[in-house]
Amino acid sequence: MKKALAISAAIAVFGFLVWRLLTAEAAVECEACMVYAGRRACASVAAPDRMQAEARSISQVCSILTSGVTRSLECERQAPQSLTCRER
Repeated sequence: MKKALAISAAIAVFGFLVWRLLTAEAAVECEACMVYAGRRACASVAAPDRMQAEARSISQVCSILTSGVTRSLECERQAPQSLTCRER
């Protein structure tokens, strides 16, 4: 009986966490365009606040343009060619 109750509680907590993650408010969406090693790409990301949305969009576009950690970090240190954000 205790084992069944513990399993039920664990499932309920897990379900709540998944629901909370899926319904998290993404208030800002940013699109970053970058040029790296002669290649250009853009990526759009939504996040709860502007700072996170900017950082995530730059990181996303750099992951498209590069391979490997060193090049990705190098790309992320550059200023984006364009960065556009909007409230959702």
